Amino acid sequence: MPLFERKPPLPAELAPRWRAFLDCGEVIEAGRRTLLSTLPVGRVEPAPVSLGVEALATALTDAGGWMAGWAEVDALAEDHADCLAAIDEAQAGLARVTTVAAQTRELEELQGAVDDVIAPLDAFADAERTWRRTWKIPR
Repeated sequence: MPLFERKPPLPAELAPRWRAFLDCGEVIEAGRRTLLSTLPVGRVEPAPVSLGVEALATALTDAGGWMAGWAEVDALAEDHADCLAAIDEAQAGLARVTTVAAQTRELEELQGAVDDVIAPLDAFADAERTWRRTWKIPR
């Protein structure tokens, strides 16, 4: 038995699903970064948190609409379900971020609310690892 087995290449029929997954991941990451950029750090006055919340809400809606594009990949069924749940959980937490931002200037409280929203979205990184662990992905 070889020490390292070669992964099979990504089947051609899964290439569109891989691209759909990438679209979801990229829009989620852009929304996360935008929300995080609104947190007050240092002496620079950041953009209003509401803009970050709106950007992430839009990203979550877009990604949710594209999730069907990478459904029905047997090796990723659990990851797909986890990502759908993560979108729902993040969307549910956005209202709390808005409320906390309106009620306090304490970075720790706001950071906690933001973390509660973005942490579930790590499911997309987990799904990407499954893609890459299962197949050799073309560049």
